[in-house]
Amino acid sequence: MDDQLIRRIVREDLASVRPVITHSRDGLVLIALQWNVDRPPAYDTAVKAAARGGLEIRELGGGAVPTVEAVTATNPVVMFAGDTIVGGKQNRIINVSVWLPAAKATPIPVSCLEAGRWNAGYRFETGRKVDYAFRAAVNEQVYKRNRAERAAEAEGPASHGSRRRPSYAADQGAIWDEIAARQARASVHSPTAALHDVYEREAIDVASFVGAFPCPAGATGVAVGIGGHLVALELFDSSTTLGEQWPRLVEGAASAYVDHRRTVAAGLEPAPRHCYPDEGALERMLARAKGALDDAVVGASVGEGLDIRLQGEKVRGASLVVSDHPVHVELFRVEA
Repeated sequence: MDDQLIRRIVREDLASVRPVITHSRDGLVLIALQWNVDRPPAYDTAVKAAARGGLEIRELGGGAVPTVEAVTATNPVVMFAGDTIVGGKQNRIINVSVWLPAAKATPIPVSCLEAGRWNAGYRFETGRKVDYAFRAAVNEQVYKRNRAERAAEAEGPASHGSRRRPSYAADQGAIWDEIAARQARASVHSPTAALHDVYEREAIDVASFVGAFPCPAGATGVAVGIGGHLVALELFDSSTTLGEQWPRLVEGAASAYVDHRRTVAAGLEPAPRHCYPDEGALERMLARAKGALDDAVVGASVGEGLDIRLQGEKVRGASLVVSDHPVHVELFRVEA
């Protein structure tokens, strides 16, 4: 399938997104969404597969910071961008959403979430998602790296039409800097400079948000409002998948909101003039994403399917497309 057709499929599906119900507490707003993509998932999520023994995540060889190996059993598995894995030689974040074929070992791109540990660990367990603000930063880094790789490829020998598989690497130094800033704002001292230690400090506060935001039946996505802006939007190909992921998504939204409060309290950002996004915020983000798809970069995914990277006016994002339909979409607000 050519790139233009892939872009058109995602654009038409984004055009079908509609709000279902809005939850709010303090300054955090979650808008449950539906779109015309909803079918029984043809995969297990990483959390479900790992719990059933259908997924093993381990260090690759003797250990490599930007890559781990995922081994599936009888079912395909999807790992979503922003998922974390804990253990091994150091905790990691999954950089991009990937569809792992059944009964296969697949190297996947990751980034380190703790700078002070590199021990004899080998296997990983699935962890919570990172917050949406942190995910937005990793998404931006992957986009910039992909763009640089694409520019370098254009100057090299012709590829004869083969579809490029980028590295999907992030900026490890920038990630460590962001974790250090998070720890400073949260007054957390971690011997290994681990992001999860910040999340542990705020766990009770975050859990209260999870309990306050139930998942609406039939929803397939969520949009997140913080500080008066719609900052992120996420869509899945199945309401079953969203229902499973929902508490983890609320955790990610709540952690981003808690860090936003700390940033404002420290005087690093001005206090928002209003708490909630305006009524047109969702429509604008979707319209900008649809426009940005015109120039989106389509590349071979790490596992099966295609990875789409887009950037436009005040929006950046990605989509995993398998068998001609989007399995996962993530969009983030880009400040002007």
